[in-house]
Amino acid sequence: MRILILISTIILVCNTLGYPQTTDHSSIKRNSIYVEGYLVRHDFSKGFVSINYERNIGKNRKTNIRVGIYPDFESAVSFPLTVSWVTKPLSSHHFEYGIGAVINFYTINFYTKEWFYEILLMIPLMYRYQKNSGLFFRGGINLFISLPTLPSPSISVGYKF
Repeated sequence: MRILILISTIILVCNTLGYPQTTDHSSIKRNSIYVEGYLVRHDFSKGFVSINYERNIGKNRKTNIRVGIYPDFESAVSFPLTVSWVTKPLSSHHFEYGIGAVINFYTINFYTKEWFYEILLMIPLMYRYQKNSGLFFRGGINLFISLPTLPSPSISVGYKF
């Protein structure tokens, strides 16, 4: 019986020491670019795709700041600005949540060159698959708070460097 306990203890110690969980957050790359496709068009834009840059900040790499451009190539251009947080930054699977704004510039008549703007609240709720660097994927809902409030499913693919 003592031999069994001794062997079990040795295996447990070797297993624990042989596969330590890393806590080095510095291996996570800070910059990302990605394309986000919206599956439902919003009431403020006729476009389907935004191009985004994201910067990871903070010691634990949980916070992301995003700025993007979302043109519809007809009468509006929007700029999403968000702050989001990810769970378990050292893992590959994340829940991403945040808050931000979309600044929408639009014209009613393109030829008069009279531009208007509106600011909308944006709440992203996403599943995110990413490693420390390289390709990543996102999918979930961007909730746009406006009249009417619109939950917009979206998917993204990007590169972390």
